[in-house]
Amino acid sequence: MRINQIIRSLRWYLAPTLIFGLIALFFTARNGLAETQIWFNQYYSDFLDSAMPWYTYLGDGLIFLMLIIPFLFLKRRAMLALIFSALLTLVFSSALKAYFNEPRPLRYFEQLDYDLREVPGVKAHYNHSFPSGHTTAAFAAWGVLAFFLRKKGWQLLCFSIALGVAYSRIYLSMHFLRDVGAGAILGAFIAINALYLAFRINKEWVQAYWFKRQ
Repeated sequence: MRINQIIRSLRWYLAPTLIFGLIALFFTARNGLAETQIWFNQYYSDFLDSAMPWYTYLGDGLIFLMLIIPFLFLKRRAMLALIFSALLTLVFSSALKAYFNEPRPLRYFEQLDYDLREVPGVKAHYNHSFPSGHTTAAFAAWGVLAFFLRKKGWQLLCFSIALGVAYSRIYLSMHFLRDVGAGAILGAFIAINALYLAFRINKEWVQAYWFKRQ
């Protein structure tokens, strides 16, 4: 399967992801890191304080293991795509975080002598803010699932789940809007390439092991 075929089949997931990512980057560039984070930081509730620390796990690296269960009901090529997306997420996210080494919101606002609101009980992190690893993992993993679910409604649901992870990272003061916008675009890029690699596997021994029932 070619890249353009993958993009076309995944359009109901990719289109809102790209729109969100670009708006996030534009909004941050226009208003600045600090002002954007302060704007988000003023909206909170007891319910979100309880829910967001759990919801954010839908973008944790373990999401790839969690999705193994629904992937068991799909074609084996879907499982291979999920494995590729996990590996690519690890490589790209780790490399970019190490390269940019940007401070996270709590460290950034410490330097500004401003007390950013923290969610009670959530462990603080201070370094490697850009891009958001959780957001990258969420948009990569849920993007692969969206491809095999095909239908518009399911793809939009997968996007909504990943978008919620992006918001959770801002709510928990773990990342800036800029970080999650870049993470969303990177995650979608990883999903496309993971799917492409999965469909490019043609060696006989791989075919025999993974795809003998297809």
